Amino acid sequence: MTSGHGDDQLLNPAPEHIERRPVTTAARLLLGGPVVLVTASYRGQANVMPLAWCAPLSSDPPLVGIAVEQSRHTTEMVSHSEEFALNFPSRQLLHHVQYFGSLTGSDIDKFEATQLETFAPEHVTAPLIEGCVAWVECEVQQVVPVGDHLLFVGLPVAVRVDPLAFDETWSAGEAESRPLHFLGGNRYSALEGVTEARLPAPGEAPERALAEHIEEELELSREAQERREEQLGQLEREVDAGNVIDIARVSLDELPELEEIPRIVVPEREEP
Repeated sequence: MTSGHGDDQLLNPAPEHIERRPVTTAARLLLGGPVVLVTASYRGQANVMPLAWCAPLSSDPPLVGIAVEQSRHTTEMVSHSEEFALNFPSRQLLHHVQYFGSLTGSDIDKFEATQLETFAPEHVTAPLIEGCVAWVECEVQQVVPVGDHLLFVGLPVAVRVDPLAFDETWSAGEAESRPLHFLGGNRYSALEGVTEARLPAPGEAPERALAEHIEEELELSREAQERREEQLGQLEREVDAGNVIDIARVSLDELPELEEIPRIVVPEREEP
């Protein structure tokens, strides 16, 4: 058996459970970051499209890039206007994001069709969308053809955020304040929490310190699982006893698969 260090690692076979996939899968593997709604305006007309192919490109100057398929209506609008805005949608815009991706702005006014509320930008002409948790206005600095896409390199000229969603990083706070993440197809996700990594202290052996940190995390995970199982057990006992359960206070992911679900009753709530 090889140690996995130095030149020996080149001789190690891949673990048996690993699968080979087409090279086009590489793009899908890179998804998972916040999806953005790109807005653009040209000659009095505005358009919006969802985009997952975006990334920071430089810190000094601060540059961001969006890769847009060349046949897209947004490509034409951004090329002519030389500006765009990035709108970071929250969970409440989930279905809008998917809907916008199924239409082309050359055939329909998406803002008119959805009656989506917007507000005025500071420096560009592209409208900013309400219901988002951050907004970045950009001026195009460079356009680079990349295969069947154009990479628009944008210089941020104005940035606004919802402080409940973003401080120095995404906060993963209340559900309605979390950014929407695109996984591919019609599948999305949202931040569930924040975990802070720790580094070995000066003088600590890295392999030992990291192993101890991993064990601590596993122990915390086991404790959380035990608490969840205890809560679910209590819920099942309440249901079996015919007691009223307020579903509004229970995550759908936590509900057990019970045969007699009709016995769970949700009491009516008064409007606040």
